[in-house]
Amino acid sequence: MKTKGNMTEPIPIDPAAGRSVWRRAAVALGADRWARRLWGGRGAILMLHGLKEDGAADWQGNPGLGTTIGRLTAVIETLRAEGYELVSLDTALERFASPKLGARFACLTFDDGYRDNYELLYPLLRRLSVPATIYVTTGFTDGWAPAWWHGIEAALSQHPTLDVELSRRTHSFAATDPAARDSSFHQASALLRNAKPFTRARALTQIEREYNIDFSAISQEKMLTWEMMREMAASGLVEFGAHTVTHPVLRGLPQADARREMLWSRQRLETMLGRPARHFAYPYGDPAAVDAEVVALARDCGFASAALAYGGPLRSGASLHALPRIPFGGDDSTDDLRVRLSGLKTAFSTPPLVYH
Repeated sequence: MKTKGNMTEPIPIDPAAGRSVWRRAAVALGADRWARRLWGGRGAILMLHGLKEDGAADWQGNPGLGTTIGRLTAVIETLRAEGYELVSLDTALERFASPKLGARFACLTFDDGYRDNYELLYPLLRRLSVPATIYVTTGFTDGWAPAWWHGIEAALSQHPTLDVELSRRTHSFAATDPAARDSSFHQASALLRNAKPFTRARALTQIEREYNIDFSAISQEKMLTWEMMREMAASGLVEFGAHTVTHPVLRGLPQADARREMLWSRQRLETMLGRPARHFAYPYGDPAAVDAEVVALARDCGFASAALAYGGPLRSGASLHALPRIPFGGDDSTDDLRVRLSGLKTAFSTPPLVYH
């Protein structure tokens, strides 16, 4: 408590700090292991994005899109210490389909196709002999589709305000201090994500012109090249899956457009890498971006699997075309990972999008 004059006021409690204390206590008491016996399922598919050096201080509008080498190393060590076998996605699906129970498995998957997956992740995978799947947005690699959220980061980093014109309305966002910049990034990103593709494209053109931001150049700087992918694929440790051409919200798109996004990304990967692209991950991957029609379309397109961005461990009843994943990134710790692996948070919820 703190006093103000003759009054006593409660000290504000940080909810995030409270959750962190709870997770540490749960792990210290072994509650996560107890829960995992009941709700941990057959295994887990982890969802990550980019990787950065330990101690990197660059601002990210969405910190969850990155984790450090040290944190990822700790993730791998924790999974192995908890009895998980790190396997490829193909192997995981074979084991999931088998009635024979064995050791739990875990898969590492990375979305979008960031260049640091080659520069930082690939050496780590080789050193620790760990397989991984990278879902590639092919238009980012080819340079003509913008990973526009990184352009928004650049604009907010370089200017005190950002104006976004959508449907003849101007939305203004301030970046005068770190808190305002963080808030503005999330608001602007939500606005652009939910805009219709043509409307968003016009807004991005306006931002490029007024703020001297080259979205395509930023994408190419941040994303893998085909040469990098061919080298990684040849190692046998890295498999590449499709993640659409332009990273749209598939839910609500005309079916013909959604089908093109899925099939053209797979065809581009197969042409450039000379290997089948059997697996798919939905852009954004949350309930607002994926519904039953989108899941059915991924199945009809012939993918062996399609992954969401939520859902917890891989338990009986999961659809191969609505695979649950456990997200990891930002300030997430191994305590967070262990609690998510336990399945406690998702034990009493309906498996996401159960459509076979």
